[in-house]
Amino acid sequence: MNPSSDPSGSFLLDLLVTLAALAFVLALAWIFLRLLKRGMQAHGASAGVAAPRVLQAVSLGGHERLVVVRHANVDYLLGVSEGGISVLDRSPAAAAGSATAAATPFNASDSIR
Repeated sequence: MNPSSDPSGSFLLDLLVTLAALAFVLALAWIFLRLLKRGMQAHGASAGVAAPRVLQAVSLGGHERLVVVRHANVDYLLGVSEGGISVLDRSPAAAAGSATAAATPFNASDSIR
């Protein structure tokens, strides 16, 4: 038998080449994702505005709920349902030193009318 016509040697060589190509692609993907993550963190930090934060959520039954969200020093009262999201009220964020105001950013009886 001719060694060049040995099918097991050819298969092993093909398998090694395929594994090397897979390792190369995975390494490129890992490097790309690390650079993308670093870029997103740098972009978020340079903007100077924090991401929106959910302060409170109250279920109204089914898929409806009231949600208080703080973004850019403004508190928003949102009505969330299957049909979408509606801004019901907005007010300036409570001062950081006022624990009572921070715990209850909205007077529910005034906001829902």
